[in-house]
Amino acid sequence: MSFIDLKSIIFDSNLIIAVIAINMTIIGLTSLAETKKIIGIDYGKFLVKKYRIFNLFRVYEMLVVFAIINVFSLFLMFVETFEFRLINSVFLMISLVFAIYYFFAYIISENKLVKNQIYEDEIKGLYYESDNFDHQEADVLTKMTGGSRTSKKLSSNVISYFNTYNSESQLAFEEIFGRDSLLYDYSKKSRRKLKKKYNISPYIYRNNSKGIHDISYEFFQLFRHSDQQDKWAIEILRIFDGDRLICKKYEILRLFNFTRVITHLNLFGNNDNLFKYKFLEYVIIFFYNAVLIEGDEISNLPYKDMIEEVESYTFNQLLQFMFNDEHNQKDSTFTLAAKKIIEEILLKEKYKGILKNQDLIILFLNKTLEIDNQYMKDLFAEILDKFYEKNRGEEIPGMLKIENIKTYITEYRQRNRVTVSVTTEEIFG
Repeated sequence: MSFIDLKSIIFDSNLIIAVIAINMTIIGLTSLAETKKIIGIDYGKFLVKKYRIFNLFRVYEMLVVFAIINVFSLFLMFVETFEFRLINSVFLMISLVFAIYYFFAYIISENKLVKNQIYEDEIKGLYYESDNFDHQEADVLTKMTGGSRTSKKLSSNVISYFNTYNSESQLAFEEIFGRDSLLYDYSKKSRRKLKKKYNISPYIYRNNSKGIHDISYEFFQLFRHSDQQDKWAIEILRIFDGDRLICKKYEILRLFNFTRVITHLNLFGNNDNLFKYKFLEYVIIFFYNAVLIEGDEISNLPYKDMIEEVESYTFNQLLQFMFNDEHNQKDSTFTLAAKKIIEEILLKEKYKGILKNQDLIILFLNKTLEIDNQYMKDLFAEILDKFYEKNRGEEIPGMLKIENIKTYITEYRQRNRVTVSVTTEEIFG
């Protein structure tokens, strides 16, 4: 007498019906997955309609085959041929194993492979490598690599998802836009999938050995449309600031990233929280970190002229963000915080970049003349008076002497004087 009576099992109609019932019930439980969302995308719908097992077979196709096996087993369970019943039982057992695995691996929990395919489907294919260097000014200055944008856009589902800021969206944000993002995966497998799906090559972002990468264009596309611009701007700067215990030395990508972020704040920033003093206090820390360079590092620094140009542009953008208020978004606390920061930079030497203090003061003067409001004029005069007081008894740099500043302002106004348009009547009478 054998331990298992195989013949009784394969001819047990009740057992066959029970297995079929379990399998079909699990198919019905697929609807449970529809309650889940991954970055705003319906997990259940994506799982059934788009997800491919081993990147070959869609789950929908597998479920159809799975259902056909069970339906045929139900109608053919009355066949008495041993060989047929054996084959049928094997298929049923395989489908049962698949059903149980499918339920626990894909329905009960969010499958990591499905999540990654959702990320790929939503985030990849927006930008690609090309010979186009017609970038925005900050990208040109920071020497971003060549690339172009496709017709594909970030979906409204993803944008809406990141309009909520919580622990879940923070985790998803770092997975999608952080240093381990699929956007920075240039492996042969990744390239092959991108070529097959979109017929493009991936946009190549720069990175260093410390885990600092170029902030992606995909992030900036999200930033433009987000209701949480302040939160995600700080979050992306935090991610690519680098571990300060490891990244103690100067990192040029850190400066480049801040330059591009502060430029986007000026171009596309519209969230009210951007113009609160607390945001300014957070963002200025990343500015100081971005320009921070020790004296012994300067002598060995390549591209010093280019870095000096980027620092000048970045400081100018920072001044624009702090003091230009054409839409009256900044309240008194923001203005006070901006004043405190400019005093720290120009009078307390908090700025540790390549630019000299006199260069920063002249940049501040240029921005004062450009914005041309009374508050900035008063603030510049106050800063200059404190600078003279601080350096009493010392030689004042020629450009910062009061008579030279007055001459500079006069020449600036002459260069930028608004001319009256010439008319036919004015010329010929």
